Amino acid sequence: MTRAPAPPWGTTRMRPYLDTGPVAALTAVIDPKTQVAVYFDDQGRTVEMGKHGTSTNTSSPTNTGGGDGQGGGQNQPTDIDSIQTNDQDQGGG
Repeated sequence: MTRAPAPPWGTTRMRPYLDTGPVAALTAVIDPKTQVAVYFDDQGRTVEMGKHGTSTNTSSPTNTGGGDGQGGGQNQPTDIDSIQTNDQDQGGG
């Protein structure tokens, strides 16, 4: 007699999503002074959307040398690619 494998642990914890109410409509307007979006609810009140940071992406080249047999101390690159980095702002605004 063989036993069926047990279901994965995470699937035993799954439940249907709870019912939710309607989400109020928002209107976004660009502030001409700051060039930042300002959000208003259906009553015309300003809505704070929370803070978010900024990030920058950079790419710096990396070179690999020619290896053994490249006489004269000249180590000419034979392969070039790049390393990308992403710096996240901590808390921005």
